[in-house]
Amino acid sequence: WILNSTNSAVNVYCDLVRYLNGSRGWMRVAYVNMSDSNQTCPSAWTLYTPPTGVRLCGRPRGPGCFSVNYTTYGVPYSKVCGWVKGYNYNTNDGFNRRNCSSLVTTCVYTAIDQPYLDGVSITRNSPLRQHVWSYADGGNCPCATNSVFGYTIPSFVGSDWYCQGQGGGNSTNYYNYPLWGGACSGSQAPCCANPNLPWFYKTLPTQV
Repeated sequence: WILNSTNSAVNVYCDLVRYLNGSRGWMRVAYVNMSDSNQTCPSAWTLYTPPTGVRLCGRPRGPGCFSVNYTTYGVPYSKVCGWVKGYNYNTNDGFNRRNCSSLVTTCVYTAIDQPYLDGVSITRNSPLRQHVWSYADGGNCPCATNSVFGYTIPSFVGSDWYCQGQGGGNSTNYYNYPLWGGACSGSQAPCCANPNLPWFYKTLPTQV
């Protein structure tokens, strides 16, 4: 479809036929398909090519958050859907806590601009971001039966999250086992109970 934006006409992909989670009339805003050798990572991310042959986009090595912004070209919306495929690299903590001496509620990150998870945080609006969905990577997911969590997930996340990890949190890289695809086993079996996986669907409080 051709969309008349503020400055010029742009080509966008729209699906006006299929029903997704009971709704139709979706416009694609972001699409990163690294199985296509012609695609490159967004500028804020780094391309990784492990020996398994998969092509991955991730943050540069080291701590911190690295954001990529996408535009809706001024089209109002009230629902968001999508999916993410990820892979475990090194040791990940799922939903992070601050450097505290004990696992208590006060150790939870309380602001969305803090590094509250290892994984992918999907938000809307700028500069005052609001949470849409979180994909967390960790060996100690709160949904797992062996979780050692002694605190709650940040309140702004609510129930809008998925969490999965490989290797129980050790520092092994699992490039053959994608995360958040709906295939969990062992103690993490409850983490794949949502039948929508790998998709998320979010209805916003108001149209934006």
